[in-house]
Amino acid sequence: MANPSGTRSFCDALLAPEPGLLTFEINRRLLAGASPQATEEVRAAMACAARTLKLVVEPGGAVALAAVLAGRLETRARTVAVVLSGGNVDDALLAEILRQAAGEQH
Repeated sequence: MANPSGTRSFCDALLAPEPGLLTFEINRRLLAGASPQATEEVRAAMACAARTLKLVVEPGGAVALAAVLAGRLETRARTVAVVLSGGNVDDALLAEILRQAAGEQH
């Protein structure tokens, strides 16, 4: 269950070389599935967190928000909690994401 050597992702914080044995076992039993998020969805979630919530969130910490905003999870008539984490994002990258998001709003 290891990621191939040299694997790259915009959400690099999620690229552990290999899941921990205990964590993997717990997740295997309790999680219902996974939702791959496109880079653009994660970028939109980062912009939303910055502009709406006034939070700087790194790409890997924004994937849950990206899933909700992209409609990948059923949220209607449900209480949903989203954990946003990490602020490890390059200033220039965040500025680019915010500029792009501002341009899309016009």
